[in-house]
Amino acid sequence: MYDCIIIGAGPSGIVAIKELIEQGITNILCLEKSLKLGGTFSQAYDNLKLTSSTTFSMFSDFWVGDNGINKFWTKDEAVEYWSDYSKNFEADQHIRYKSNVTKIESIGDNDLGENGWKVSLESENSFLCKRVILAIGNNRIPKYPNWKSELQNINFVHSKSYKNAIPYRGKRVLIVGGGESGSDIALEVSKVAQKCWVSLRNSTGWVVPRKRGDVASDNSTHRAIWNLPLSHGTILSRRLIKRERSQNKPIFNAVVKLNSLVTSKYGIRGIYGTKTLALPKAMANYGCEIVREVITIEQGGKKIHTSDGKILEDIDFIIFSTGYENSKIEMLPKELQKTDPRNLYKHMINPLIEDRFIWLGWVRAGFGSQFPIIEMQARLASLIISKKHKLPPLIEMECIISKDKAENLERFQENAYRIRSLVDYHNFMDDMAEVIGCTPPLTKYFFRNIKLWIKLVFGPTQSTQFRLKGPGQKNKQAIQIINKLPEVRLNKVIKEGIKGRIRYSFKSFIKTS
Repeated sequence: MYDCIIIGAGPSGIVAIKELIEQGITNILCLEKSLKLGGTFSQAYDNLKLTSSTTFSMFSDFWVGDNGINKFWTKDEAVEYWSDYSKNFEADQHIRYKSNVTKIESIGDNDLGENGWKVSLESENSFLCKRVILAIGNNRIPKYPNWKSELQNINFVHSKSYKNAIPYRGKRVLIVGGGESGSDIALEVSKVAQKCWVSLRNSTGWVVPRKRGDVASDNSTHRAIWNLPLSHGTILSRRLIKRERSQNKPIFNAVVKLNSLVTSKYGIRGIYGTKTLALPKAMANYGCEIVREVITIEQGGKKIHTSDGKILEDIDFIIFSTGYENSKIEMLPKELQKTDPRNLYKHMINPLIEDRFIWLGWVRAGFGSQFPIIEMQARLASLIISKKHKLPPLIEMECIISKDKAENLERFQENAYRIRSLVDYHNFMDDMAEVIGCTPPLTKYFFRNIKLWIKLVFGPTQSTQFRLKGPGQKNKQAIQIINKLPEVRLNKVIKEGIKGRIRYSFKSFIKTS
């Protein structure tokens, strides 16, 4: 019987293997249904490029190389990095490919895995284990609007199945949804289509470019801004819109138009990021037109009415970039098939099952990146499984779940109800660090190493910060990596962070005087 079986050899699966090995748990097996490492990510559309830079996409203790910063991986480059990571930490030795899991069932009389689990494959082989880590990701089952069933006379596809723009050359195409994938697809299609529309129910996420000049924009995802009071988001949003408008360029005018649609009461702090200029470029350079929510379907989809009074005619194709369902996972025991990540402790543990079954990667960061979050979850999981960390009592876990859920629903409002995995990056990372015991010692470095402190506060809050102390610490290596990260520049975002800290410190002083 294995100590743990990991389902899926994407980024969640390989970092789980690596962290378990580092905690001395080596009687493990990872089952991957495809022929190679990378999971479903490696099957995405041809020109996919990550919207988080290598600074955020890298794992904390595996440097991207001195020439690797301020870059954005293609899907092939990301898979290559994960493959190198897996080989470096010997995680690859525990992966079995072409192993499609069809059923996971509890051994014994209940579905809580108290006596372990039986994991069955399509090949009819099966394995027994004490614990399961489900690392298949939550982008599995495409989500569609209700009116999809009315599309009788046109072709449609979900972005999950989109590969490239070749089929849409010379066609009239409607894209539904304006997230990061939808934006990239809109730009590709707009370049070759006769006409391209993008339908938005509410807004895109907050649009920011991948780069400003030669520097990755997500370097400004730092504590100086994101640890300010939540209400500062509206001030920051107004200033960002003013900044983009002042450039007086068609692409940035399109950015202003899109970001002005955001209705969050916390502005940029209350919505997820769309970290690409693809949609603004499609609008400014290729005639892509923004329309609002689809309300009426005619002629089997050839003619569509939108809520802003537009009538779209002679439509040939519809591409749905409408996200994914929090749907049933048929391979799981009945009680676990439809699990809401908001009802899990740190989006990973059912309090009734504890470490016998762990969800990994059921988290989406508003800004920042999913990869550091996955790694933190894997670190916590490995500490729990190796008996080096004890979970809180049941009632305490349930209280923490309720608190985390309430905070994210309040912050992200409708988006958090719709996207059940959506969390605030800094809050989640700092909460996980507190649980693990690896919170960066900011006060220590303020007095002992001010240069490093500036990097930690005004530089990107990426995963290596959380290797400076505590379980899994690699202090010397962490300092070396942090010092190699992009230099902190005194730009407008840094200045805004400094001004914000002065402003709120003064307000706090006045209140206590």
